[in-house]
Amino acid sequence: MPIQVYSTSIRNKVPLTLKRPGHIDMYVCGPTVYASSHVGHARPAVVFDVIRRYLEYSGLSVTFISNITDIDDKIINRSRELGISWQDLTRQYQDEYEQDMARLGVMSPSIRPRATEHIPEMLDLVGGLLTKGVAYQTPRGVWFDVSRFPAYGALSGRACDSEETEHRVEQDPDKRNPQDFALWKSAKPDEPSWPSPWGPGRPGWHIECSAMAGKYCQFQLDIHGGGADLVFPHHENELAQSEAFSGQPFVRHWLHNGFITVGSDASGENPEKMGKSKGNAFGLREAFLAASPGAIRLWILGTHYRMPLLYRPELLLQSEAALNRIINALLESERALGDGVKPASQSLPLTEIRSDFQAAMDDDFNTPQALAVVYELVNRLNTMLREHASATEIAACRNLLASFLGVLGLPRERQATGSGSADAFIDLLLALRQTARQEKNFPLSDRIRDSLKELGITIRDRGESTTWERDS
Repeated sequence: MPIQVYSTSIRNKVPLTLKRPGHIDMYVCGPTVYASSHVGHARPAVVFDVIRRYLEYSGLSVTFISNITDIDDKIINRSRELGISWQDLTRQYQDEYEQDMARLGVMSPSIRPRATEHIPEMLDLVGGLLTKGVAYQTPRGVWFDVSRFPAYGALSGRACDSEETEHRVEQDPDKRNPQDFALWKSAKPDEPSWPSPWGPGRPGWHIECSAMAGKYCQFQLDIHGGGADLVFPHHENELAQSEAFSGQPFVRHWLHNGFITVGSDASGENPEKMGKSKGNAFGLREAFLAASPGAIRLWILGTHYRMPLLYRPELLLQSEAALNRIINALLESERALGDGVKPASQSLPLTEIRSDFQAAMDDDFNTPQALAVVYELVNRLNTMLREHASATEIAACRNLLASFLGVLGLPRERQATGSGSADAFIDLLLALRQTARQEKNFPLSDRIRDSLKELGITIRDRGESTTWERDS
């Protein structure tokens, strides 16, 4: 069965089709680098990394492009706040972001373009849109005229004249339509600017991705990915300006991952979207102190990429315990193989297991179902070890498990969390458990206790107080 993908523009699953046989051009929107990453930034990075890995596992070559936005209002404001140049700010946070992604096992992109390194391509694009009559200039900049692009709104499903659309785009009293968006912003005092035929200024946010996709993929992408928050206005605008300029379909398949939500009470009920503006964003480096990078990655993959992903501290612990079970099976199998050949046991149907894993991933990259196959394989491997299967059987099973982990980008060895601060996180979990007990939420209390036990941490309740210690 061919790989099926859920394309946002069609709102349905369709077979993956390519412009070039055997090759995929894939563009995924990267971060705006003005602050440290939070857990919400990790999800698209991990999701599209796994999609890339599986496409390559399936025998396709992939050109994977993920950009860096290194100029916009947030960057300018933050650099002023910190009293450093916008160049130093963006380099600092790009370096930090790339270090964090490497810890998560995210592969480096084939191409990592920075917006400010592609100003000439943006100027060519803006100039072409003006020549075609789908853009116009005002004293505040150059604007895309959405009324000249009849398909505007089709990707997001938003009506062009909706009130929700109007308040989410830039305001200018000289705009022809409230929904028109900036291609080029005229320079303001004390802001970075570049020369252009329309006066000094800087690019609008949306133009950068179109210019870079145009340069590296000739305005024809097989897959364009990003978070669901980018569907409108960013991807809607990107599609409009790209197709208006090139006169050809821009993207074959639009893929978007869902939001991360945060439980608003101890039970995790009434979740709300995680975000810096809401004050509930959990820093990625804080998460590294609480759980290993592999456990964070496993937690992300435990929910289908299009669905909301619930964040709660104990869920990271459960993922840590699950990852430890997988790694323990690998390590035990390697020790067993070192002991020599053992009596043969019942053969493992590896072809069936491999087919089940591929069927899950072929179905719109269903990582929860793929992980179910991984857990089944771990159970069977442990059974083979107990029943003293032959070294040939154990090795075949172990190698298949390792290949699945490679597709999912999961580690094959134990990883450490941040030293010292992990103790504080355990104390935090125990406080959460105490609250759960007071609210008589005993299932949550027991889950925290059991998850800690699987990580080698024993807790002891003495009246109203609780202590913990690591098992020797």
